[in-house]
Amino acid sequence: MKKIFILSIMLLMITNNVAAKQSFNQKELVDLANYMMNNSAKVEDWQVTLKEAITREDSKHLVHELQTNFKPNFSEDKNKLKYSFSDALLPEGINVLYNVVIPKQKQYNAELIIVIKGKSWSKEIEKNYRNVLTTSLNAYFTEAVKKFACLTTKGNDIISGDYFLENMTNYFQVQQVKTQFDNVKNSTHKKIIYGYTPLWNQKISVDNTSMNLQIAIKDTGSDYPTYTIGTPILINEY
Repeated sequence: MKKIFILSIMLLMITNNVAAKQSFNQKELVDLANYMMNNSAKVEDWQVTLKEAITREDSKHLVHELQTNFKPNFSEDKNKLKYSFSDALLPEGINVLYNVVIPKQKQYNAELIIVIKGKSWSKEIEKNYRNVLTTSLNAYFTEAVKKFACLTTKGNDIISGDYFLENMTNYFQVQQVKTQFDNVKNSTHKKIIYGYTPLWNQKISVDNTSMNLQIAIKDTGSDYPTYTIGTPILINEY
């Protein structure tokens, strides 16, 4: 595994024109957030999750490195050990959480999960996000990393209902659109939309159909629902 560097220190050495590894792409979250900003939709929160399997030996070294710089939060259940670390020395508007998950069954590899998140979006936050993402990818991951991005926005007098969804799917050239209605009693999700946009490289295959965009519409009890948009899929993560 590559030598571990401390994210907050490395950020000081990164300039705006530093690119991530050639195979990685920063487009997805930036595209979504800037689309919202340009269409009078407030970004209420956003998150990028980076995940990769690592050897159990590498996980021990990584935990040791992180413990020397961050206060650990340890948890355990019958299946796994989990070490969590939070970096407090980051630019305003961005939080980073490191998770090292070690299964108790020794035949399984450990997993490194880094979550980069925030509660708002601006040009300054975009610049800082690009630097944090680039640093994280180059310091901790190989080309086998899996990347998930999502953000949440809420309808208003300008963006609402079918017009907002139609405009967004047209803008991102979404194909192979499928809609799933949630009929579970007391569920807050009204429907979930799946599709594929050729604008992004990362994708997954579901029933031999490519997919890299998922939209969950949630009923908030007001006139305007909440939209959570994820790529390639929405995940519940740490």
